[in-house]
Amino acid sequence: MTAESDAGGRVLPEWDSAEIGSLFTNREAVEACRFLLMRRDDPPTMDEWIERSRELFGKGNVHTQRRLREVRDHFRVDSYRRKGDGKWVYRLEGWSETPAGDNAKISPKLQAEVFTVKGRFCAMCGAGPKDARLQIDHIVPRSWGGRTELDNLEPLCQPHNNGKRAFFESMNPYGDALGQALNRPNPWERIGELLKAFAEKGESTPAELIQIVARDTHKGDPKKRLRELRFVLGWDIAAHRTKENGVTEVTYELRAWKPWPEEGAPEAVKKYERDRKRRKDSDSD
Repeated sequence: MTAESDAGGRVLPEWDSAEIGSLFTNREAVEACRFLLMRRDDPPTMDEWIERSRELFGKGNVHTQRRLREVRDHFRVDSYRRKGDGKWVYRLEGWSETPAGDNAKISPKLQAEVFTVKGRFCAMCGAGPKDARLQIDHIVPRSWGGRTELDNLEPLCQPHNNGKRAFFESMNPYGDALGQALNRPNPWERIGELLKAFAEKGESTPAELIQIVARDTHKGDPKKRLRELRFVLGWDIAAHRTKENGVTEVTYELRAWKPWPEEGAPEAVKKYERDRKRRKDSDSD
């Protein structure tokens, strides 16, 4: 049997290769990698991996989901919706161009580019190099499919970088949906794709996740974006509020949606606002 290579020509290991065991320190991550290599021609869902882990280890939990994502430390794993049932599947495409542990994964050249293009200040608090130690951070974490490239990097001060890392780790159960949404180019699509990911599982979306994916640093109101999805783009979204132990939890249920407009969501919203202003000016004459 001929060894399989990725798009870059680098030979992929066989699923039972001893090489895989040397790449990961966690046995469950080793088996996750083996599973993805075995299923390259029939990419599995997260549920299938959890079931596989139960067979091997007698457990399946949040950490089990994380182990599958840890394969991205050494391999490029793409997730996408499967035709037919629309379920998310994971396909190991090849070796990662920026493997974990590679000190050059954010090269000095790329660091300089980030600071030059995005400024030498923390994207969260605005602190500069005189006030804090700045670090380059992945906007979409690598474990969620984020790439080491300019558009996905930003400067953060060390305290905010550590805080963000801890916060995002608490969001790992939603990592796949968040990763897919955060890669979209504008807040309407990021919110919309997140709502769709939860709707396809028959669940409502927690409001705090919408705050994360909206992420327009200097502008944008998630509630306004939700209204625009409803009234401009024609999506059917219902808000639900439940109160438990004095704490109110807000979730959003996506009941129906429409395809993204050909001109893009931002242009569709701008056109709606221009038409609305034109009608208002006409009524005041």
